[in-house]
Amino acid sequence: MYKALIADDEEIIRSGLSRLLARDPDFEVAALAEDGEQALELAAERLPDLLLVDINMPFLNGLEFIERLEGVLRGAVIIVITGYDDFSYAQQALRLGVFDYLLKPVMEDAFYDAVGRAKQQLQTNRRQVKYLDWARMQLEKNRSSLVAAFLDGWLEGRYSEPEVAEQLGYLGISIPEPYGVTVAHLSVNEGKTMVGQEWDENLLYYAAENIARELFEPLGPVTSCKNASGDLVVLSSCLPAARWSATARELRELLEEHLPAQAVLSQVPGDRLAGLPEAYDDAMELLEQREKCPQSVLEARRYIEERYADPCLSLQGAADRLHLSPQHLSRLFRHETGVTFVDYLSRVRIRRAVELLADGELKMYEIAERVGYSSQHYFSSAFKKVLGVSPMEYRRGGAAR
Repeated sequence: MYKALIADDEEIIRSGLSRLLARDPDFEVAALAEDGEQALELAAERLPDLLLVDINMPFLNGLEFIERLEGVLRGAVIIVITGYDDFSYAQQALRLGVFDYLLKPVMEDAFYDAVGRAKQQLQTNRRQVKYLDWARMQLEKNRSSLVAAFLDGWLEGRYSEPEVAEQLGYLGISIPEPYGVTVAHLSVNEGKTMVGQEWDENLLYYAAENIARELFEPLGPVTSCKNASGDLVVLSSCLPAARWSATARELRELLEEHLPAQAVLSQVPGDRLAGLPEAYDDAMELLEQREKCPQSVLEARRYIEERYADPCLSLQGAADRLHLSPQHLSRLFRHETGVTFVDYLSRVRIRRAVELLADGELKMYEIAERVGYSSQHYFSSAFKKVLGVSPMEYRRGGAAR
């Protein structure tokens, strides 16, 4: 059974068309409207399959009604009714996707011919809508595996940029630009279980994925997958360095607090979709370095990255926090990173300063204070030692570029 809406400002035509349509057992007259605005309200409320619409109606004519109707009904068929004076309007209606038109006065043979063809079209439309709904359901059911397979191929550099764009659209994936790549490697702590169930790698991965999504989704679109090594890979909005470091710390703490696991993370920013495989490789390399690095050195680096803005930050303070002697921490740090504790601190501070220099509103002394230097002179000296130019020269060069 198909529902029909008849819209015409003449009551005699409405009732006449209603009587004709009532003879067809496959149709039910669900609504009658005497103007375009009423027809629009009834269409949204009753969701008819067939619409018989007069071109020349008050308040909202047939063409305006058809334009406003777009997106309201799925698979509906529209037949317009027109007088000879309105024939140019009927041609416009056909260009809007109307199925057919009838001339006034409406003859029975012409009416049933149009309605019969409309019924066939409705049957076709219903099959198409049913198939599309099924296809969407199947796509949604398999979406997670399709997304994972696509992301794995993209991260490995197996797709061209046009192929990436096509797949992103097909799968409905939104990648923010600039984006950040976060890779988390989880190792299960032996002997820890969830109530009534052993933790396995898959369970651990999905739990970690949920934690990461809860943390990153308030910041923007998030896409995640498991790579070939079983690591969690998250693509999210790229954040300023200080926020990035704080978010990484929070994610690690959440993972280790709620899961029976130790987490090693790496985060790398990216700005072009074509550059994702390279950013991913950088993140994986950083992850490998961190996994090989002793825990005390990792903690020392985190200490620096979290507190670089403190002008009192020192090797002694880090050593005290880690319950090591300054001499031992210094030797260990240099052996594992290839640079001294002080040089690493300088690099972190200067990297942050470079970001702040892009803000033309900040004065040099303000930038110096924000990255942990007590004097502008000391800041300029450290900046030049790391990058070979003064902060002012760097800012001028950036403006020129």
